[in-house]
Formats: sequence, structure tokens, C-alpha cells
Amino acid sequence: MTTLSEIKGVGSATLHKLAELGIRTPAKLLLRLPSKYVDLRSPVRAADAECGQFCVLEGKAVAKTSPSKRGKKGFTVRFIDLKDERGGGFKATFFNQPYYHAAFKEGECYRFLGKMPEGEAVLVNPVFEPADKIVNLDGVFTVYPLRGKLGQSTFKKLVRETLNGLTSKDGMPEEVLSALRTAHFPSSSLEAEEGIALLAAYDAATAVNIYKTTLKRGDTDRKVFYDLPKNIILSFLSALDVTPTPSQLRTFEEILSDLTSNRNMSRIVSGDVGSGKTLTAFFAAYCAALSGRQCAVMAPTEILASQHAAKFREIAKRADISFALLTSSTPRTEAESILRDLADGSMKVVFGTQSLLGKNVDFCDLTLAVIDEQHKFGVNERAELQNKGAKDVLTLTATPIPRSLALTFYEDIAVSRVERRAEAAPDISTKIVSDAKLPDMLRFIASECKKGVQAFIVCPSIRDSEGFETLSVGGFEKEYGGIFKDIPHAVLHGRLSGEEKQSIMRSFSEGEISLLIATSVVEVGVDTKASVMCVLAADRFGLASLHQLRGRVGRKGQKAYCFLHASHTGERALARLKAIAECSDGGKVAERDFEMRGAGELLGTIQSGATLTPALQLPMTPSVLKRARELPEEVKRRVSDYFASSFASDAYREFTEKIVRVTLDS
Repeated sequence: MTTLSEIKGVGSATLHKLAELGIRTPAKLLLRLPSKYVDLRSPVRAADAECGQFCVLEGKAVAKTSPSKRGKKGFTVRFIDLKDERGGGFKATFFNQPYYHAAFKEGECYRFLGKMPEGEAVLVNPVFEPADKIVNLDGVFTVYPLRGKLGQSTFKKLVRETLNGLTSKDGMPEEVLSALRTAHFPSSSLEAEEGIALLAAYDAATAVNIYKTTLKRGDTDRKVFYDLPKNIILSFLSALDVTPTPSQLRTFEEILSDLTSNRNMSRIVSGDVGSGKTLTAFFAAYCAALSGRQCAVMAPTEILASQHAAKFREIAKRADISFALLTSSTPRTEAESILRDLADGSMKVVFGTQSLLGKNVDFCDLTLAVIDEQHKFGVNERAELQNKGAKDVLTLTATPIPRSLALTFYEDIAVSRVERRAEAAPDISTKIVSDAKLPDMLRFIASECKKGVQAFIVCPSIRDSEGFETLSVGGFEKEYGGIFKDIPHAVLHGRLSGEEKQSIMRSFSEGEISLLIATSVVEVGVDTKASVMCVLAADRFGLASLHQLRGRVGRKGQKAYCFLHASHTGERALARLKAIAECSDGGKVAERDFEMRGAGELLGTIQSGATLTPALQLPMTPSVLKRARELPEEVKRRVSDYFASSFASDAYREFTEKIVRVTLDS
């Protein structure tokens, strides 16, 4: 079957309507999957039915009106909702169907399929059957996105005719045909889910296959080599004051393997806050410096960059490595000296913020870039260091951004996992706090501070903005400062000078300050003894940021609290906060983030939003990627060949062209 006109029931009028939907081939017809499934055997409570969506209700008739004698000859029947224990009800109104009036008898029960309108629960011209004589309202009802161009039943008939008309000459693999039958005509909701999941996995597997065969980038082949001694891990250990954990040692070996392979390094070091990821970054910098190359370590804040530089100092001293800290707060004369040393190659390691991306920063032999807290940087920003020469890239993260989770499947990025020391396991209780409970929570924090506990209160902004007047740093102090008047506290935000920030953090670390009111500048790199974290308007923060902020407390293994204040109570916002409250593992938080907001463009720079498979436009979730990876190789090959060459050739031609564009631009 090669044309739509070969399908029984397709005439010129139907062809025109299908064309308006972008359907011009039998394959395109089958690619138009249902957008919703309604389980006809599982009626819902009318009060729970989603407005504008098809639903199944069951009710007992209690009263009915007589058909009107004029106009649409409508009548209405009132029902008690059989699924509502509180005695709720709904109505069904029929227009131009007076013959149904006699079908309803008071005291008898009926099942309905209809679309729930906004406002009053009144189904208009629903499909119905007596509850004890169900014939058609059984199984699963499929709803297609047809924009009113074609009727649902008409389209289903065309799909059925198309599937029945396929022969072995059409070349469709049995796996694809079976999944399509299941997706279009499931016998249960679970079967529908299985059909869609299989098709998504086939689509994803095809995308991966094309990616691997098309993207033969020469720029991943190593052109810069490191002259490293075989015992470099032992020599690095001799420069340390701590004993690495087994997972840190394993990561050292994986980094060394990358740097001595014939491919450029692209590795994520993943591990929860406090697990020791920074030490693995120091090892990478150590390797680059000892081989005469240069390494740049970029952190999102001056506080974190300064902390890294301070911790690296002893290693650098013992190994005779020249290093520097370069931020916007670095004095001009000192900065000019650092820039000269970087340009002539005498400076081997530099720590800094986005200032390292400046046009005035030139390197003599930059080969390695370390990106700390990757979720704080955009794709383009991370690429800038590569443009300055660093083809080997190591990123550290407690919550891998969804895009990187997806790219891991595409085999672009390797992942090392660093585990937290057992004695440092946190005991943090995470609670969601409403606006009404905010004052009580603040008084609790004040009482804890008076007992000697240290706390953070994180505000979403420095200055007031409409709707958030009391949630900025300034507005919060003005509104609630009285609660903390007897408690030593300070304010910290990004507009303070580097010296001011360092002074405040030093006082907080030494216990001179009990409460720090700050912006998210404290999200990363702040290592203190604090036990309480409060995030105001937490619904405005990303999951990765919230997980990082929570990681600022309980770092010594003590009991700690994290309060997430919700300034809005929208369903999506609360779902995100519940996700972080219920999960303490950074890797799992990242997966929840992936499920909830998508991975963005796999071959682009957008890091959020739903990632869809190329042909069927189905969500490419972690479970879909896992299923695609686990398909037998023979099935992958057979399905990929069919999807790309026959079934969805246009979609995959566009996908391939995008890969080529990315290759040429890289």
C-alpha cells in the first residue's frame, strides 16, 4: 500500500481533509497516534473529570425533563454519581435526539462517554448504555488529535483499514506492526502504554543509530597528548592530606584513562554534595600541569572559585604547580600579571568564574577545562572554554542536567559516580511551607539560632519586584527583621565586593554569625556547620538549585532541616517541590527533573523543555532511553532501517541534516 487512495473509504473529500492534517501517505496516517486513551471500564467521579476531556461516568437516573417542542428539542436527565460517596451528581443533555427520552427510567443505572465542559457537570449528547447491558462502552476509547477535520470514528476506520491492508511487500517489521496495532487498538490501558512505549523505544533507537553513523566527528580524535608517568596517581596521593575514598580512586583511574586514550575526554563526575567531587577535579588539573599543559577550572561564583583555589594551594605547593585565582574582584595589577602568565604558558592552572571566558584571557596551551556545577552554566558558556583550546572537558555536578543524562545515552559523555563517605551521610528533613505558615517557620528558625544553630534564609532576588516585595533580600529584612533582631546575622548577595563576601563567609564559618540572609549565591561551594536552610519562593528555583541549596546544611552529619516556602500553589509548582522533598539522591532528582521538564535539545543549546523522538514526537524519557538501549541488536537494526528508509524517512532526513549542521558548526 503506497497511496492513501488505496485505502477503502478514502475519497477526494477525505483526501483533502487528511492533507489539511499533514497526512499524505499511509505511513503518515499510522504515525498519527492517539493523544489520549479513555478506559471505558473505569468510570470516574464527575467532580474529578478533567474539563474539556473525554470521561466515563456512571449514574442512577433520578429525574428528567420533557423534550422541548421547539428548536433543538432538547431534554435533560439528572443522575446521582455512582462513584461519588458524598452524593454528588451530574446531568446529561440531549439535543435533536428526542427518541432517547424513553430510554431513561428513574432508578436505573447508566454508563456514559462524553466530554466534560467547564463549569457545571453536564454531558452534551454523550454515548450511553444501561450499566447492566454494556456492549460498546467497554475496553479502551482512543482520542486522536484531528482538529475537527475528521470524526474520531471515521479516522479509526481508516487506521484499521490501513493496518489490515499491509502485506509483506510493504516491508514493515512484525515488531513495528504489532506495536502499532497495540497503540491504535489496545484492549486495556496497560496495553496502550506498552504499545506507545515500544514505538517510542523504536523511534529513539533509530535516532541513536543515525546519530552514531552520521556523527563521525574528527574533532573527537585526540590531537593533544599528555606525557604522564605511570605512577601519577600515587604521586598525587602523596600531595594530599586526606585519604581518597574507593569511588574517588576509581574516578582518578577513569580520568587518567581518558587523558591517555586516543579520544578527547568528555566526562561528568556525578556525586551528591559533600561527596568529594572537587578532589577528582584537582587530580585532572594535576595531570595537565605535570605534563606541561594548562587547565582552567570554572566555577559559578567567586566564593566557590576562591574556595577551590584555597584548597588547591597545598597540592600546588607540594607539586610545584603554578596556579592563580582570576575573578572580577582580582586587583587590576594582579590580574594583568596573571593574564601575562597564562598567555606565555608559565601559569599552568587557573581558577575563576565566567571572567575566564573574557576576550582578554588568552592561553598558551589550554587543553583541559573543568566545569564545576554544570547546571549553573549554559551550553554556549561551556563551549567557550573549548573554543579557547580545551578539547578535554570534565564537569562536576550533584544533579546532572537532563540534557547530559540524555547525551550519556548517545555515548557523547561518560559518567563517573563519586559516593559520599558513610560517616558524612546527611540527616535532612525537607518540608514544604505555605504562605500562611511562613511566620511560624521563621520564628522556629529564630528559636533554633538562639540555641546555637546556624541557618540560611535564601531569597529569590536582591531587590523588590512586583508581587515579591517581601521576598527580596531587602524586602525580607524590612518585613521580618524584627524576628531576628537579637540574633547575629548578615546579608550576602552577588553585588557585594569579593572582599565583603569573603569577610561575611569567614565570620559565618567561624560561628560569629548565626543567620545568613542571602540570594542563591550560597547555592554552591559554601561549606559550613549550618543545620537549617529556608528557601523563600522555592517554586521559582530549579530542582538542581534546590538540591544544591539543601546540601549546604547537615554537612557534618548532624540533624538538619530544609524548608521550601511555596509562594504559588499551582499543581506543577507543588509537584516539583514534592519531588525534591521526597528524594535526597542527586541522581534521582536529576531523573525526576528529566521526567518533569525534558532534556531540551539534544543537538542544540536549550537545556529544558520536552525532548521528543524525531518521527513520532513521543517524550524521550529515561525509561524510553533505557528500553531502546536494551532492545536486541537485530531488532534495533531491522526497526531502524525501516523507520529511516520507509516509515518516517522525512522526519529522519531532517534529523540527519540537523546532526550535519551541528557537526559543521562545532
